[in-house]
Amino acid sequence: MGIGAFTSARDLLLRAADRELTGEEACTEIAAAIRRVAPYDAAAVMTTDPDTNLPAGGMVTGFDTSACVPFWDNELLDPDFNKFNDLARSVDPVATLAEVTDGDLDRSPRHTKLYAGFGASDELRIALVAGSSCLGIGSFIRCDGEVYSPTEISDVRHLLAPAVGVLRAALGTMSELLTDHGPVVVLLGADGTVLSQSEGAETVLEDLRIDIDTGLPGTLHVAAARARSSRSATRLTTRLRGSSGRWVRVHVAPMEGSLDAVSLTIDAAQPSDLVPIMLDSYGLTARETDIVLLLCRGIGTKEIATELMISVHTVRDHLKAIFEKAGVSSRGELVAKLFTNHLLDTFHDTVVHD
Repeated sequence: MGIGAFTSARDLLLRAADRELTGEEACTEIAAAIRRVAPYDAAAVMTTDPDTNLPAGGMVTGFDTSACVPFWDNELLDPDFNKFNDLARSVDPVATLAEVTDGDLDRSPRHTKLYAGFGASDELRIALVAGSSCLGIGSFIRCDGEVYSPTEISDVRHLLAPAVGVLRAALGTMSELLTDHGPVVVLLGADGTVLSQSEGAETVLEDLRIDIDTGLPGTLHVAAARARSSRSATRLTTRLRGSSGRWVRVHVAPMEGSLDAVSLTIDAAQPSDLVPIMLDSYGLTARETDIVLLLCRGIGTKEIATELMISVHTVRDHLKAIFEKAGVSSRGELVAKLFTNHLLDTFHDTVVHD
């Protein structure tokens, strides 16, 4: 598309990072930027819970409503190419279906079951990674008979860093993100249909629906499918973000005596749920996150070294990296940034004032 298209796409993302966006709006901006350098006919861009890598919310365009369930069933159950989890762990988090299948798209179950029906000629996938954490994912389908070119793939690759910046900025402040409703419960049958739900559940479900959802929000279907398909555990907890920008926790558990039926308990996210997401958004490593949590407890450099069984010099190297990633210059500024931006308002609301 040329240097002009790339510059326009990059500038779009840089401007978006300076605005107050919800997660859905951030995903829409990312999709619009990628369209400028690599045109597509259908797309899904989703935020994710970094702990589970499950979709937390986002935007979908060009897909039929019937595509949601088989799309995610393929992602969770079918052996296939370019799985999002694999991309998130890959050195290169950008890949196309035409490239990985050597042009034979029928080798992909995802293509034969989903894309071939509407004439797809290629799929480009991305993982938006900060440090070791995946903050978002994207799928872009082309139906013009052409595959994505090396130049288009390269341009998308170079847009990932500013795209992650948009997702990071869209996290906003903790007081804006926390919900104020009590728990609601939804019971699902083995086929994913809603058997019953508690009072107030519909309001919560409506906030979690994306454009193509007509019944159960797709993000909840994915969580239930993951719990059913897990070999290690049938209980699962993940975090979702609604179109309002607010986060909830979803606890999935099997119903006793009923094959594959599950209950979904949806309650308000707490600061302890979201602070790790905030730290993930800075691209901190697991060790750097450990150090930040110790800093917040007021523990000094030598004590941190003892606690983590590393040298003082190593702690100082980690601190330097942490400050650079978080855009601060001291430990006091870092703790103040976390507390003031993400905890102070909620803390104030939970204190009884005389």
